Amino acid sequence: MKIIITSLYTLILFTACAQKQKNIKQNQSDMSNTQNSGYTYLNTNRPGYYLQINNQNCYYEVKINDFNGGKYYDLFPSYSTRVPLNLRILKSGEQTISLKVLPYKGETLSPKAHLEMRLIRYNDMTDLENEYGGNTTLWTWTMPDIDDQELPMFEYKTVFEAEVPYNITTLDTQAQDLSKIEKEDLLNEVVNEFTKTRASIINHTQDIENVKKGMIRGKIQLYKNDDFIQEVADGMLTIGDGKEPQPIENYEMRLYYHNKVVTLLKKDDKEPAIWFKHPETGARSWQPVYLYKSIKTGKWERW
Repeated sequence: MKIIITSLYTLILFTACAQKQKNIKQNQSDMSNTQNSGYTYLNTNRPGYYLQINNQNCYYEVKINDFNGGKYYDLFPSYSTRVPLNLRILKSGEQTISLKVLPYKGETLSPKAHLEMRLIRYNDMTDLENEYGGNTTLWTWTMPDIDDQELPMFEYKTVFEAEVPYNITTLDTQAQDLSKIEKEDLLNEVVNEFTKTRASIINHTQDIENVKKGMIRGKIQLYKNDDFIQEVADGMLTIGDGKEPQPIENYEMRLYYHNKVVTLLKKDDKEPAIWFKHPETGARSWQPVYLYKSIKTGKWERW
């Protein structure tokens, strides 16, 4: 059994079971600071973008606008999922998709390796009663046959156009370029931040108001209300009955969004480095943590 302690990158998973909320119809303006609960949208549209991925006999990692957009490293040879994209879309215009297909077994891709993607747009994510206003398939793509080629990896990149009623500039205007920091120094700083976050979860000392501030960007991108922020924050402050914290070890550092966002992932399954496991049932949960470093203060902030 797998449970993820919700962060901004998993907020949208609540959409399917959320209660219907009132449509917000306001004139909108640009957003330079995502921690601004008084945000107004650019127009009355509330679209939602998703990427349907079906894979067989392969692993994969996908990035959306150089953000972590999903991955598959589980045990089963085939899997199907629909990846929400709004949290990776910061503004209207051209969006990028980067895909890496990796061997399921061995060092090279199997001739039976197969992956297909379908980009879907829902018209109104606030219209739960009418299946989010209906959906449109924008494009589909199928991985070419591998045949007898001995490929260690297959890569694919493409772009698509998206229209969203917000413009989030936080990373462009407020985040440092982490590639300019010595790699060892950067790793030490990030591990220290993860260690403090893990300890605060275990000791129940996380600052609830600070956690809720970090939810505001997700609220905007998902067209949610303040009740949603409280619900998600409450979930982040609990581990779950019987689960025990696991050590932060065997991890790798990953940089995203043009080296402005950083996280730690476990090397074996690419899950978040902060995780918990029930000693008897084996049930697991994770808390993803993505950080950026403020240009103004030099402090680490949650993304």
